[in-house]
Amino acid sequence: MWRRWIGISFLLLIVVFVATRVSAVELEMVVTEHFPPYQVKSGEKLDGVAVDIVRALLRREQISTEHLVLPWSRAYHIATTEKNVLIYSMRRTQKRESSFEWIGPVFPNSSMLQSKSSLFLWQLKAREQANVTTQSMQNLTLVVARDDYIMDEIVARYQWPEKNIMKVRHWPEAINALKEQRVDAIVLQKNNLIALSKQMAFDLNDFVPAVDLGRTPQLYVALSKGSDKQLVERLQQSLASLHASEEYNVIEQQWRSSFIKVNF
Repeated sequence: MWRRWIGISFLLLIVVFVATRVSAVELEMVVTEHFPPYQVKSGEKLDGVAVDIVRALLRREQISTEHLVLPWSRAYHIATTEKNVLIYSMRRTQKRESSFEWIGPVFPNSSMLQSKSSLFLWQLKAREQANVTTQSMQNLTLVVARDDYIMDEIVARYQWPEKNIMKVRHWPEAINALKEQRVDAIVLQKNNLIALSKQMAFDLNDFVPAVDLGRTPQLYVALSKGSDKQLVERLQQSLASLHASEEYNVIEQQWRSSFIKVNF
């Protein structure tokens, strides 16, 4: 009899091991970028409200895949060339619509953390060009992060000439290009600019908003195209459930006071 129980126990261990292995390989990678105030990389620490939400989502599915913080162009490339890769936080646009499996918005529509901030064209106060409009701003040199929403949508929408575009890997590099007067302008929401000013220790008063470019699409969590269908459905259901939970309310409460300060 004891031999039988040993055999059954051994088989159960194999089943648990195999199930664990299957679960571990379902999600190959989680990629994101340094994008204050949503994702903030400081040394070895990754923090931010979007980080907390995605971690809570993955915990619900017992997924412990490490988050890789990469330049946006690199993260975007991985998510468009490999399967079972989760990427966040990303604007859902018409150009990107068919390239990803959309899990859901980072924040529910009712959330206080949904950004109320418009997108602005910013200049340095010391080099401000007067009377800039949506019809004349294309004459300015603009710095953008590669494969970012700004490059995908704003540059295309306003037909910015390629010769006036500088492409960099990430937003801190873009800020430095503007501060060093290698370009004339940058396009960001005010909340992003404030968060970057705190981290990079520059004076926000050195920047002036020149043109209001309106609201941006919501930030989303997405999976790469062709990812496992069951994984897509599970994550979609779990994110919707998370948004309706007390766990989400706790996350929102933790971030609300500091987040509201940068939403104008």
